[in-house]
Amino acid sequence: MWLRPSEGRPEVMSGGPATKNGKAIVKWNAARHGISSPAPVVPGLEKREDWESHLGGVRENLSPVGHFEVTLAERVALLSWRLHRVTRYETQAIAISQEKIEEDIHKKELFVRSLRERPYASTHPADVRFEAEHDRRTHNALKRFPSLAPEKTMKGEDASSVVWGALMAAKRWNGEIDVEELELPGVPEDAMIEELPPMQASEVMGCVLSIARAAGRDPDELLEAATEEARSSRVGSGYRKEEMEGEVSRRERERILPDDKTLEKIARYEAHLWRQFAQALHELEALQARRSGRGAPLARLDVQGIPGG
Repeated sequence: MWLRPSEGRPEVMSGGPATKNGKAIVKWNAARHGISSPAPVVPGLEKREDWESHLGGVRENLSPVGHFEVTLAERVALLSWRLHRVTRYETQAIAISQEKIEEDIHKKELFVRSLRERPYASTHPADVRFEAEHDRRTHNALKRFPSLAPEKTMKGEDASSVVWGALMAAKRWNGEIDVEELELPGVPEDAMIEELPPMQASEVMGCVLSIARAAGRDPDELLEAATEEARSSRVGSGYRKEEMEGEVSRRERERILPDDKTLEKIARYEAHLWRQFAQALHELEALQARRSGRGAPLARLDVQGIPGG
């Protein structure tokens, strides 16, 4: 009760709008203070507007009347929202498992590598791919080099492949070669052989001749030896890449589902939510049936569960 000062007489506070349109507007007022507030949204992963759209769709579809029916409809919306979250969790669990495949292969190969004769071989799939591509480019550069015109400008990586390949072949023949004492035409003083700038084929050939003289070998034989070594490396790294890609593909197929522990957790939680969802929906349907004058069963049997549960 309150007194209107201008009239000095008691008056009962309004109970809300009396018109049909007014009642329709405030029909969902209670819902804004119930389960939907605060919204069951995971910050950074879900959006409040998506929840509100979902809630509105469920309420429109179920058409609850009165506070109790609205409460049950909101519970149905909440449980179906959480069921959708389970699906997203399963999808993300699979995605994370897939993302870890190459790292898992790397860890496995690190252990296996310690038992092999090549203790410094690449173990991460990304490195294996890079090594295979590098060996392919090196072999191609050495194969093409003898047929290039002297004035042809070579890319820096191709020039490096030829000069480095010749240097490694010379070292295998003649032991250590002091690179600092070599005359390498076209190579800047501060440049590394592994990272040469673009050079003319004649300049690259001048580097090969200088290396051949230091090793006491014929330059053509030196290039042939470097090309053969590059071919052998290309075959070996290509085989390792093919073997690795097969392992990645096999693990991708194995991980199309979550691991057993995660799968069991998902199944149990989903079954738990589904039981609650079905119960809330059935309760709402029973209320609506009684309100409309139809008979509603006093008891229902919902059989849910998972094997071994």
